[in-house]
Amino acid sequence: MHITIRLAGYGGYGVVTASRILGLAFTRQGYHTLQTESHGAAARGGSCTTDLTISSNPIFELGFDRPDILATLTAPAFLKCCSISPDLSSNFLLIESHLLDKQSIQSTLKALKQESSTQVFRTELGQVAEELGHVRYLGVASLGAITKVDERIDIELLETAVRSDVKLKRFAKENLHALHRGAELVSPY
Repeated sequence: MHITIRLAGYGGYGVVTASRILGLAFTRQGYHTLQTESHGAAARGGSCTTDLTISSNPIFELGFDRPDILATLTAPAFLKCCSISPDLSSNFLLIESHLLDKQSIQSTLKALKQESSTQVFRTELGQVAEELGHVRYLGVASLGAITKVDERIDIELLETAVRSDVKLKRFAKENLHALHRGAELVSPY
């Protein structure tokens, strides 16, 4: 097995935490994982992207151009990922639904549908932030959405990782809620 995942949003949205949880879950299953992150000068509020590679074999490359799964939570994150990988030929693209109203994103998605076999999914993860009162749960909610589009990522495996992560103990209940709601709030575009 070899999976590459890119999560993109703003600092404070929990994308780095989500990547760490996903990596932890697969490492405990005996897989090799490699996580990298890129964020602006401000830890909170600036753009933030994290890449995760999961593999049955040792990983020798630090990055990748085209992730198997791309989840974008903000317009700047989507446009940044387009500039990194202009053809966006991922297997799965998850995009927050409020971004679909933006003309620049619509034109990119139209070109994407014509030129590749990427499956595009809309998410409503903003509802999770409203329900739980904070944007920090968006990253974990995106993991829930990913479990619905790629069967190699099991929600029960992620539940175990959330429950056992020392850094998340205080927010385990909220993160478990976010994980399951994220799985419910995804649909084909």
